[in-house]
Amino acid sequence: MRCGVPSASTALVDLGSLDADARERLARITFAAAREHGPDWLPDLDAAREEIADALAPGKIARVLLDGDAALGWVAASRAWGFVWELHPLIVAVEHQRRGHGQRLVREIERIAAAAGALTLTLGTSDTTGATSLAGVDLYDDPLARLATLEARQPHAVEFWRRIGYQIVGVVPDAEGPGKPSITLARRL
Repeated sequence: MRCGVPSASTALVDLGSLDADARERLARITFAAAREHGPDWLPDLDAAREEIADALAPGKIARVLLDGDAALGWVAASRAWGFVWELHPLIVAVEHQRRGHGQRLVREIERIAAAAGALTLTLGTSDTTGATSLAGVDLYDDPLARLATLEARQPHAVEFWRRIGYQIVGVVPDAEGPGKPSITLARRL
């Protein structure tokens, strides 16, 4: 497989179609990816299992990208309010990142949400590691000015989201603890 080009043998399937063993493997991928990018998000493997179980709840849609029987990643979304849907989470196995899999998963969820009447897809990406200029500062004094000058100091998911067409539309100060904001992004479908 060339870097940036998904394999022709990959397939998108409904999360609910996976058996218990496949879901367990997906939980392990989820936990490893979370440790890499948001170490405070899923503290243990049980929390990763719960994230998958939550994505199977009524009203949620979730797709898994498989290469043969190996999961490369997964994504979930649900209607939030009005014509707005929220995407959460997007997980790509650490060893399969930067190959177009995340974007493929996102585009599939966008397609499904749009077909269901969504006009906007929104998501949040937290900065618990100090990777952006929004971390470790008091955002309450002037959050819009801080957003206008947002910079990634280290690799951060906000760069991926902007690259695939999402716009920063807000920030929630201290969402993950003091100085650990959640950056809100959205895209018109």
